[in-house]
Amino acid sequence: MPITIFYLFLSQMMLFGIIRVYENQLYLYRLTENHYKAQTLLAYTDYWLKDHNKASTPENRIVPASLSFEEGIVHCVADASGKVTATVTLQNAYSETLVLEILSPE
Repeated sequence: MPITIFYLFLSQMMLFGIIRVYENQLYLYRLTENHYKAQTLLAYTDYWLKDHNKASTPENRIVPASLSFEEGIVHCVADASGKVTATVTLQNAYSETLVLEILSPE
């Protein structure tokens, strides 16, 4: 009888350990997926800003307040030095921030 209880205890511990490993792997997968989506939107925002400001001067550059995508929204805030802080917020509330620099043509 004690051996059976000990065997069940070990089996239960092994099962809970395996379940915990799969939970952590799923969490890491979701985190990686969200990071990839956010980095993709930030890269496209960088491309959009540089493409629309090729021939503009720092005084008349185009910086939208936000860009909306199917996966989320990118909010842009420009400062006087020509840098744009872009914050992406995905639909599941995951967010990342990146400081972009719009190079002025010389």
